Amino acid sequence: MNRNYKPLGFSCGGYVHYGEFPVLLNIRVTQRTASKLSVAECCDPRRIYLYDDGCIPTANSKTWLRYQARLLHLAKLRHYSDDEHHERAEAEIVRAGNLKEVKRFESMQAMVREHLAKRGLA
Repeated sequence: MNRNYKPLGFSCGGYVHYGEFPVLLNIRVTQRTASKLSVAECCDPRRIYLYDDGCIPTANSKTWLRYQARLLHLAKLRHYSDDEHHERAEAEIVRAGNLKEVKRFESMQAMVREHLAKRGLA
């Protein structure tokens, strides 16, 4: 989604029913990939922000180059389309791998929270 929580390329101001815009692009996102793509270098594969208020790409050449580097990394990732019949099986595998990565990330978060709670730091 874009900055206004609309599907990429949309600039309308009203509410958008996300179900009307199915995901047609499937990219394998590991924690390592997420940290390379995210402006905050967050490894959460569910939340990847290419920029935020602290580094608006058009603010200066430095933030623009960093944003371009993230876009370049994103563009180099292999993607599979649900629209292409010969790619549907690969797309399903990619989605399954992404779900597995999210579960792994959530498990790691739970372990860290438990560790901190045992030490009274949570």
